[in-house]
Amino acid sequence: MLGRRGPFERPQRGSAPWDTDHPPVECGAMADQPLPTVTVVVINLDGRDYLEPCLRSVLDQDYPEDRVEVILIDNASTDGSVELVRERFPSVQVIVNDTNTGFAPAVNQGARAGSGEYLALINNDAVADPAWLRELITPMLFNERVACTGGLVLDAEGLTVDFAGGAAGWHGHGFPIGHGEPPPEDLRQGPTLFATGSSLATRRKLFLEIGGMDEDYFAFFEDVDYGWRLWILGHDVLFIPTSILYHRHHGTIERFGDARERYLLERNGLATLFKNYEDDRLARTFPAATILSMVRGVEEEGTDLGDYRITERAAGTRPEPIITDLTGAHLAAIRDFSLELDKWREKRDFVQARRRRADRELLPLFRHPLISNIPSERYHAILDQFVRTFDLLSAASAQQKILIVCADRLGERMAGPAIRAWEMAKLLAREHEVVLGTLAEPGLTSDRFGVEHLTPDKMRERIAWSEVIVTQGVTMWWYPEMVKSSAAIVIDLYDPFHIEALELRRHQPLQERWTFAKSDVQVVNQQLERGDLFLCASEKQRDFWLGQLASLGRINPATYDQDPDLRALLEVAPFGLPPEAPVQERSAIRGAVEGIGPDDLVFLWGGGIYNWFDPSTLIRGMAQAAEEDPRLRLFFLGTAHPNPEIPAMFRAGEALQTARSLGVLDKHVFFNEGWVPYEQRADWLLDADVGVSTHFLHIETELSYRTRILDYIWAGLPILCTEGDSLSRLVRTHDLGEVVRAEDPEDVARGILALADAGRRSDIQGRIAELAPEMTWEQALQPLVSFCRLPRRAPDLDPAARKRYVDRGPAGIFQRNPADLARRFVAVARERGWSTAAQMAKQTVRRRLGR
Repeated sequence: MLGRRGPFERPQRGSAPWDTDHPPVECGAMADQPLPTVTVVVINLDGRDYLEPCLRSVLDQDYPEDRVEVILIDNASTDGSVELVRERFPSVQVIVNDTNTGFAPAVNQGARAGSGEYLALINNDAVADPAWLRELITPMLFNERVACTGGLVLDAEGLTVDFAGGAAGWHGHGFPIGHGEPPPEDLRQGPTLFATGSSLATRRKLFLEIGGMDEDYFAFFEDVDYGWRLWILGHDVLFIPTSILYHRHHGTIERFGDARERYLLERNGLATLFKNYEDDRLARTFPAATILSMVRGVEEEGTDLGDYRITERAAGTRPEPIITDLTGAHLAAIRDFSLELDKWREKRDFVQARRRRADRELLPLFRHPLISNIPSERYHAILDQFVRTFDLLSAASAQQKILIVCADRLGERMAGPAIRAWEMAKLLAREHEVVLGTLAEPGLTSDRFGVEHLTPDKMRERIAWSEVIVTQGVTMWWYPEMVKSSAAIVIDLYDPFHIEALELRRHQPLQERWTFAKSDVQVVNQQLERGDLFLCASEKQRDFWLGQLASLGRINPATYDQDPDLRALLEVAPFGLPPEAPVQERSAIRGAVEGIGPDDLVFLWGGGIYNWFDPSTLIRGMAQAAEEDPRLRLFFLGTAHPNPEIPAMFRAGEALQTARSLGVLDKHVFFNEGWVPYEQRADWLLDADVGVSTHFLHIETELSYRTRILDYIWAGLPILCTEGDSLSRLVRTHDLGEVVRAEDPEDVARGILALADAGRRSDIQGRIAELAPEMTWEQALQPLVSFCRLPRRAPDLDPAARKRYVDRGPAGIFQRNPADLARRFVAVARERGWSTAAQMAKQTVRRRLGR
């Protein structure tokens, strides 16, 4: 049984199944074949008050009654449980033990007594949703590698989560994901280290062959050990959120007290890591795990070890330690594990001799392996020292070799693509070995990851080195070695440059525009045909890219079965905000720019002036508003792109001419020639009162994600922006400023004057402060982080996964012999009726005849 004490981790959106052979299958897909037999085992100890609703929910399952047998194992109840079941549920087989054997032995007893092809477990104080059993069994019917499934467990009212997948610490302790939190709306089927023993299904024959639940555990973490063991032996465990159980928690263990519960948790945690780690990792972790178990014990409130130091005052005195029963539980757990080391070693030998997967493959399933068990600050400090001394981070995580290729200029002055690549490298370097490569000599270095100039030879070397490649722009076109690489490739599509280029080259010769547009599409298509995961910046972009992927055949049965909403193929990962608040080191505008004083109202254009922007309408609106409020100042942060290879933008010159012609240049409108260093941008942002961004309405606008607006939110600036893009909808939805009509100077002037009001700005700043923590880089790039922990080839590109679909030939099921087809006809007739079966048979014949 899973320990109740554990940290919460909310499942992230997009944490799709990492293994490409795990299609979520709807129950209707089973209708054309007989359902397997299932033995449902319920373990009971004095649960009379809960048994009736539990057993009723099992017997009322949406599953053929004749395919389910229910076995109750009673561990010497004295409350009339056995009599109640025998009287009210005569179909339930009851096995009564003379003593309380514990959870694990009773489960094994039920498995041996059963006859079902599958074994399912449910707590005696739980009530199952009608589809609980069917949803647990279905995935194992369609994928022989899936050996165990676990469902979503909620509290009795369905308000909070008991279990939404299993995680573990490096020290062998299991944790329920989501415990105590409201159930998330975006839970997805996917791999989990273990399934909770309160809601679990597994192949019964395999369960018995590999030893079932470890009976020496008695209770706690035997489900963690069983799941971990399955993964090691080459099988998979899945979390199935559509299988729902409601759990009451009547608390059988409470009668034995917290100390004995703690004893089992600590002893079983040591046993779990001892049995399941490979030799090298065990040697590095077991000493630390043992010592830290003792440390956790002595950190218990009420324990005082006394003073054992040798001092002048200590002569002739005794330390007089005070040991609580909880502290004693830790010491007893270590003692008893040590006394039975020979027994545990035999169990370890059994697992290691049959190992099919290395630790490195499984460690990502731990989710947060270095999480602390207790809130003690002193313990946290000790744990940090152990992590550094014993290098527990590398021992507890599966580091990947990740190459991030930046197609833009990397230096002090960076535009969006380079900023994004830099932030990706910073985030991924927490867990992995990361190299950030650039095609030009980089102007930055980092002590957390490598920064390299990728010459052609170096690029080929790094591609061969990589296990994951994150790329953007045209780099794959220039280096087709990426296409042939066996690495998992992430294509960053946040900037749809082939659409952007339609506006960028709008004033170039027609034939040149046509040629470049055709070339851009070829570059994009090459990426779409090769990528294993695609990232975009918004849901609007995602709709656009889904269309392009569909046109190239990347939306197919393999990618659909992996994840029907295709988040495992294409996920939203927008720009993010730094987690730390901006700090101003100097005033960069007020008092630094002639004509802008300390009492003026500064509206900041926080980036370059590109051809798809409309600065002239903004300048006209500012000129109108300044007639009413002379304090207004508009400051353009940059005019030229920091990458000299990017051509000059004619809109920049147009904006300068507009300001000059209106007589507001260097009076109400100011231009900064050049580009602001990325790490110093707070000096400019915090000198402003409002952030602005205006653009034209066209396809580039609809698909854009204006990164400068993210900077405004980071700096707490109210925002003035044009309607029509994703972030203007964010501004309008959360009332973060004024959204104005495109190419409408009067409406721009209205918005400017509205934001000139100090009270309005103050209200907006409060809303921005609430929103900003939800938009950090760590949250924005979570799909990338999750993928790099469990990198995998896309199922339609991975030869092993693809073989399941394409090697069966176009005939597929129609290559079955007549006996198979006849059995299928009878099964469909029973489940769906004779008319449906006849219609399906007619379609089969037509397909065979090619009609």
